[in-house]
This record gives sequence, structure tokens and C-alpha cells, in this order.
Amino acid sequence: MKIAVWARLMLAALPLLSGCAGFWQAPSSSGGSSNTPTTLSSGNFYVLDKGTSVSQIFGFNIVSGTLTALSGSPYAVNGIAYAIAMDPTGSFLYVSSTAGVFLYTIDPVTGALIMGAEVSTDTIATAIAVDPTDRWMIEALDSGSLAAIPITSTGAYDTNPSRAEQTIALASTQVQQMAMAPNGLSLAVAQGSAGTQIFPFTPAVSINPIGPALAPTIAVINTSGTGAAVAVAYDPQNRFLYIGETAVFTTSGSSGGLRAFRFTAAPFSATELTGSPWASGGTGPHAITPTSTGSYVYVASWQGSSAGLITPFQLTTSGSSYLLTALSSTVATGVEPMGMTEDNLGHFMLAVNSGANPSLNAYIFDTTTAGKLDQTNTDASAVSPEAVVATP
Repeated sequence: MKIAVWARLMLAALPLLSGCAGFWQAPSSSGGSSNTPTTLSSGNFYVLDKGTSVSQIFGFNIVSGTLTALSGSPYAVNGIAYAIAMDPTGSFLYVSSTAGVFLYTIDPVTGALIMGAEVSTDTIATAIAVDPTDRWMIEALDSGSLAAIPITSTGAYDTNPSRAEQTIALASTQVQQMAMAPNGLSLAVAQGSAGTQIFPFTPAVSINPIGPALAPTIAVINTSGTGAAVAVAYDPQNRFLYIGETAVFTTSGSSGGLRAFRFTAAPFSATELTGSPWASGGTGPHAITPTSTGSYVYVASWQGSSAGLITPFQLTTSGSSYLLTALSSTVATGVEPMGMTEDNLGHFMLAVNSGANPSLNAYIFDTTTAGKLDQTNTDASAVSPEAVVATP
């Protein structure tokens, strides 16, 4: 959940206590539901923990089915964390917080993080992303603006006089999530009740990579007057844009919905698929992750103060039409799932829960039932995780 700006500024004044004795908890392999044994392994992944007064990054991988902490984990964060992003080479992490946006170098052997320089002094970057060419770090700011920050091949701020930052206005200050298309040609920003804006992006230029937003803004469906766009994701094959919204349906306790749009960059357009929206289960679909093949889409939703759930959707083609079908094999998460990603080997789906209990769920893909996830590990190290990213 988002923190008001005044509260963030107060939190920024709190002392940095990362690494305090007793805060680290050893990874657990059991949770509220039974775990399915596996011998599969994953690449490295990182959980951003906002915490209460201390923010940290927890690094993990899964080795022959065992969840394992990376060397030196957890890693300190300056200020109270908002968002995390990884560059396309898997060499750098960026973390935004009440202290600004900081660069971390990833050790290519151990996966350990080393904090580097401040890349941006903006203290209200609710969402961040890095374009696929590794030339720009993009911030969606709670001030109601979108900023493109030039970066070098070493991840640092680019001081070359031929390059410059760009800032343009957003539709609102209700920034929830931002996603960059895999080909780098567009980005989408979910902005609560103000809907979702899509912007063209030209990464190869030295200045002004962000173009004017697609008009009109994609308005929320808002059946009850309280609808909000809370999640956004692109299909890995650059075909679709997915948006998660609250208050799409009137069913009590299951009002969240998934919307899907056929997306093209030339000409620049987004057309909603027939059948959209689909019930996602729960009250708010706060995380959307298509698999690397694009054949399945997983949506993690809140269910009040109870455990959340992940609903799988299957994408199929019929002639020139695409069909998205909700599957019945949902699976439980911790409370208030906020982030989700597939590991780079395609073996695991990873979900983090801001309400914890547990803070991390790791699932394998069932070998007999299409789209079904089987929980294989859980962890309770993080206090209030906001996001998870995996090495590409």
C-alpha cells in the first residue's frame, strides 16, 4: 500500500538501521499450506522489503529445491523503499526510496549486491523501470510526472552534455505501477482512479525519449464508483497490455478484474480484447505476470486481511483472434500479494506479500494440470515486501 507524501518525509528522517542483529530470519521451507517437493533450481532473485522503520533487500536463489539466501543478504537501503528495477543485463539494480534512487552492482558470481551512487535525487518515485537498451532509467513520480534519467553502460547517471533528463506530466498523482514493453517502444502507468496512460518510448535518442500519451487515457470500469487501476504488465512477445483493476465486478469479495488490450506500436494503439474484463478473484489484482512463453498469465489478488490468491489465465489463438480463459486452479498466497515474477529459468513463479504470512511464496508449474501452480517454498524474512525481481 502507498504511503502519503508527508508520511514518507517523516519516515525519511528515521535512522538507518539495516543489518541490525536479530532482524534476519533464516529461510523457511514450510508455510500455511503444504509444500510440493522439487529438485529444480532457480536463478537469483531479490525481494524489496519496505519494512516498518527499516527497508532492506533480501537476495535468494533456489538450489535443488532449497531456498537459499545469497551472500551478504539482506542488503541495506537508504530511506524507506518504494520500488525496485533491474537492468536488462542483470548487472545492476535500482532502488527508489525516500532518500532518492540508488544503484546497486550485482556480483556476477555470487549475486551479492554492492550499493553505489545515487542516480536520482527524486524522493517520490513510486515506480521505476529500465529500458531494454540500458540507456534510460524511468521514474513514475507521486508529484504527477514521468521522468527519464539518462544512464551509462555502468548504470550510473550519464553526465554527457549531449544527454538530458526529460519530465512530462501524468494524468494524476495516484501512481500505482509502471511497466516497460519488452521491445522498449512503450510504457504504461497505472494511476488508480485516474486510469492507465500509455506512452510511446524511443530509447535510442539522446534526449526526450518519452512521447505524448496515447489519448484518451484508459479509464477504469469503476462499477461501484471506487474502481482503480492498480497493476499493469506487458506480454513478453509485445502483443498485449494487461491491466488489473479494483471494483470491476459487483460480486462481494471478488470484485477485481483483469483487462487485456491488443497493443501495437506502429500505429500506436491499444484495443481491448473481446471478453475483457475477466474476474480475477479477490478485491484487488495487484500483480500480473505473463510467463516467458506468453501462453499463461498469472494474476495475484488481495482478499482483505485473509490470504490472497493467484488466478491463472490461458492465452490461445483461434484464427486471427486471441482467447483468454480463466482457469479454475487458483492457489493461495500470503496476505496482500504486491509483486510477482517468474525466475529466469522458467522453473518458479515467485510472489511477495505486503501483509506477510508468509512474505514470500515460491511455486513450481504443475506437470499434469495446465496452468496450475504448486507451492514448493515459503519465507518469512521480509516484514512488508513491496516487489520481487529476478535476474534475466
